[in-house]
Amino acid sequence: MRLEIRHWLRTVPAVLFLGSVFTLGCSSSSNQLPAIVTKAIAHHGGELYEASHISMTITSLSGGFNIEVTRDGGTFEYIVTNPATDTRPERKVRLTNERVTEWHDGVEIELDEEGERRARAFVDARVFFPLLPYTLKGGDIQFEDKGIDTWYGRELQRVKVTFAAGTSNDADDAYTFWFDPESGRVEQFGYDFDNGLRYRKATAFNRVSGMLFSDQENYAVDGGKIPVDTLSQDYVESEMRLLSTVIISNVEVEPL
Repeated sequence: MRLEIRHWLRTVPAVLFLGSVFTLGCSSSSNQLPAIVTKAIAHHGGELYEASHISMTITSLSGGFNIEVTRDGGTFEYIVTNPATDTRPERKVRLTNERVTEWHDGVEIELDEEGERRARAFVDARVFFPLLPYTLKGGDIQFEDKGIDTWYGRELQRVKVTFAAGTSNDADDAYTFWFDPESGRVEQFGYDFDNGLRYRKATAFNRVSGMLFSDQENYAVDGGKIPVDTLSQDYVESEMRLLSTVIISNVEVEPL
């Protein structure tokens, strides 16, 4: 998974797997999900995730990306565009149920098997995070209720997310999500991977046409793998550094 994909962009973990679950249609039924995750999906957008066209701009350390997401039941189309700079062309990738297509400065390029893999990873990495918690739907995702944690004076419900062995190269990576127990709102999350640990804290929320989005601070520890269970308020404050700020803007949501 990744807004910083480890194998290709050398920064984040299990997003590839979760992103792949999302592109396969998030087929897990709601009765397979913990009650707090079901509540969270309903609070953040519910049925809008299944039938809508969403567009947004995401800005972070890795630059700015324009994202379009269209879902209509099991049919999906995701388009991610990385605008041109003085040193590189515009990159645009379109992913659907049938195929993946890539353009550089408007010219379609031929993709071999490795090119398709990279193109899918490019899309997965940028669609997964802004559409949480909907992207937690998937038959190979495993949940563990870790009880109530106190962060910054608030009680939050902690849920650990792991993946069935063999489902991806990153199946040994783990996530933890902290939800508001009453509303189900995702307040923060963290994940471990071979090169370190990340922690994301929502700093601002924006509801657009019924769908909830958040800006986030992204904290980091690099080095060897540090279990996500290590995360606590004290650990973040004493051991982690602010790596980047993730801003979601220009959001439009059109129900289908």
